[in-house]
Amino acid sequence: MKNFYTEIDNITLTYSDIEKTKDGMEFIRIYFEKPVDGGFNVLESTLPALDIVDAEGFTEKEQKELLDYAGRNAFLIWEFARDGGFGVA
Repeated sequence: MKNFYTEIDNITLTYSDIEKTKDGMEFIRIYFEKPVDGGFNVLESTLPALDIVDAEGFTEKEQKELLDYAGRNAFLIWEFARDGGFGVA
């Protein structure tokens, strides 16, 4: 399930519920999406690693800026994911 976190400069950040790897480590998928003619620019990553899973349409500089933003907001995203979504805490 995707949960809304924020929208800045027409870029929406959503996040998944907390998931677990096969070895039991927790992670959250995060998604940045920006509407463009004919579709969306997309950046998919994970917390806490901030590894890029998928990227289309965003420049490398934009990807770095978005991942930096996600890193600065990781604590809140984790809290919201644990509490069931934005505004539930």
